Amino acid sequence: MLTNPRSGGNKKGLSEVRSLLAKHPEVLHHEEFTPEGISDALSDFSKNGVEMVVINGGDGTVHAALTTIGRGDAFSKPPLLALLCAGTTSMLPRDVGIKGPSVEALSQVLRWARSTDEKLSLLPRHVLEVKRGAGQPPLFGMFFGAGAITQGIKLFHRGVNPMGWRGEIMPGLTLLRMLVAILRKDHSKVPPLLARARLDKQPSKESATLLVLISTLERLFLGMRPYWGEEGGSLHYTAINSDSKKLFRVLPSLFNRQNNRYATPENGYISHNLNEVELEMDSDFTLDGELYESGQEPVVIRPAGPFAFLSSHR
Repeated sequence: MLTNPRSGGNKKGLSEVRSLLAKHPEVLHHEEFTPEGISDALSDFSKNGVEMVVINGGDGTVHAALTTIGRGDAFSKPPLLALLCAGTTSMLPRDVGIKGPSVEALSQVLRWARSTDEKLSLLPRHVLEVKRGAGQPPLFGMFFGAGAITQGIKLFHRGVNPMGWRGEIMPGLTLLRMLVAILRKDHSKVPPLLARARLDKQPSKESATLLVLISTLERLFLGMRPYWGEEGGSLHYTAINSDSKKLFRVLPSLFNRQNNRYATPENGYISHNLNEVELEMDSDFTLDGELYESGQEPVVIRPAGPFAFLSSHR
């Protein structure tokens, strides 16, 4: 088990989790909060023959673990992963992990490990492999965003949260502020992203884009499913252009994953299921909430895996 003691859900203390683990000395447990520490912990797990890793941290912790595993720096074969909702937002475990407070979810995992009759199941899912150019090692995660998404994350991190809210409240409020700015065409808050996109090796197209998202998650925060592509690719790709029209009428499609007669390329809305996306852009991007510079070379996103997750979601 890998625990990030500084993640949003663990800051108030880990006494219950530690008490439960004390009853299960067979569980190898590391507490780490840096990418280097997380990588070292996973290497130690691999050396000890671990086949399942429980991640008790936020989306950034999962991202760091996926990157170490995806690069082959720890395991020769990806272990089974069980993600607990222990972050501020916990978008990844809410889709492929285990619902509920960390100690309750961990109890479920331990029962499953003994008998596999708990209400959990194995869920195969691809992750994103993100390459930023020659000489830079790939990154791995499950949610890539650029444009208004990175602006929203910066706004979220600057936001005041005196109540210490976890879950989807603060990201939801941030999303609302960004939508208001988009509706008002307030480019000071949501500057258009000038990007050239090449989808599944088709000729590239340049556009002024408000946002780009690429994910292997089926559900984002607030239950959003902003995809309506019908192809068979493993990557959900959605982009909204800066000259988009009829946003109010398209909003339902961002939540219910249904076709909408207004969500068309002619109105500035693009959504596909793909196997490769190449983006040229002069801006930063996010991967599972962590921000990165795109650099001078195109960013290439492909599916990796599938990885296996122990999940309470059906």
